Amino acid sequence: MPSFFYIFSYNLDDMQLKSTFKKLKHLVNGVLGSADIALDLGTSLTRLGISTKGVVLREPSYIGQNTRTGDFLFFGTEAKEIYGKAPNFIQISRPVEHSIISDFDKTVLLLKHFMDKAVYPFFLNRTILKNKLYGYAVVPTSSTEVEQKATIEALAKVGISDTYLIEKPLAAACGAGLSVFSKNPYFIIDLGGGSVEMAVIVMGGIVTFKTLKNGGEHMDKLLYNYLHLKNGIIIGEQTAEQLKISLFTLVEDNAVMTVRGKSLENGLPKSIRVRTTEVKEALINNLNQIIDSAKEMMETVPPEIVDGIIKNGLTLTGGMANIKGINKYFSNELKIPVEVPERPQDCTIQGLLKLLEEPEKLRQIIINK
Repeated sequence: MPSFFYIFSYNLDDMQLKSTFKKLKHLVNGVLGSADIALDLGTSLTRLGISTKGVVLREPSYIGQNTRTGDFLFFGTEAKEIYGKAPNFIQISRPVEHSIISDFDKTVLLLKHFMDKAVYPFFLNRTILKNKLYGYAVVPTSSTEVEQKATIEALAKVGISDTYLIEKPLAAACGAGLSVFSKNPYFIIDLGGGSVEMAVIVMGGIVTFKTLKNGGEHMDKLLYNYLHLKNGIIIGEQTAEQLKISLFTLVEDNAVMTVRGKSLENGLPKSIRVRTTEVKEALINNLNQIIDSAKEMMETVPPEIVDGIIKNGLTLTGGMANIKGINKYFSNELKIPVEVPERPQDCTIQGLLKLLEEPEKLRQIIINK
C-alpha cells in the first residue's frame, strides 16, 4: 500500500477527512491500475480479494499437467473435477500443503491463472501505465522464515509489487467480528482443510498458539479407511469429501447416502448405504483430538487471560465449523461458550479485506515490515 496514504490518514480524528482520503486513494488506484490484493492460499481452496471489490475468487488449489507434453492444462475447479478420473498422463496435484507452499513452480502457475482470471480484468490499463499491486497474504503462525519468503517470491512472480504477511488467526478473528486490538483476550480455532490453527489473541498479538495437521482433508482419509475396513469398498477422495459434508453432524440425524466404489474382494463396482452414525463413528475421534489439544493449550495460558477466555468464549472458523452442532459439542467439552460466525469458511479473506480498510491497525500486525 502506498506510504503517502498512511501519512495523511494516520492519527486523524476527523472521520470526514479520513473518508475523503479513502475516496482519493480509490480514485488514484483506479487511474494508475493499483490496488490492494488479499490472498488466502489454502490447502483446499484459494481465495482472492480486492480492496475495492471484495472477494473475487474462490477456487480449489488444484493444478493439472499433461506429463507427455509438460503443459499445464487444468486449474482450480476444473482440475479438481477430474481428480481421480483423468488418464495416467494427466497428473492432478495440490501444490499447497497445510497452507504452506510445497511445490513452488506449480504454485506460481496456479496463482498466475487465478490472477489473470479474477484480478487483472479489473485493471484494463495495466499494459499502458505501470501498475502497482500490493499483496496481503496470510501464513500459518508456525510458518518458518523460509516458508514465508516462498510466499512472497511466488506473489512477486505473478505481478505483486510488494507482499505483506499476516498471521492467519488474526485475519480469521477480524473476519469473525472479534475486536482483536482490544485488551480482551479471544480464543479462536480455525478448522481448515489442511491444518487446524488455534490461538489466543490479545491487543493484536498472539499469546499462545498450536497448529495441528488433522484438518478436513485428514478426515476424508479417515472416512476412506473406515469404509475400506468395515465394508470392503474403495472410494475416491472426492466421494469421501462429499460423504463427510453431507452426513457428518453432531446432532440427531438419521440421513442415509448411497456410496458407489470398487469392491475390495473382486474389484467390481459396489454400492453401500452409509448412515450419519457411521460417519460420526469414523470422524469423532479426530474432533476429540482437536479438543484435547485445545485443553492442553489453555493450560499454558496465564490465569488472567483464562478468565477473559471464559467470558468471551471460543470462536470457530474455517470450513469444518459448518458441521451441525459443533459449537455445542465443543462447548460441552471445553466448558466455555462457543460461537460460529456466518460463513466461517470465508472469515480469513473477509478479515483481510476488513483490515485493508484500517491501514493504521493493519501495520501493527504485519510480520515482514
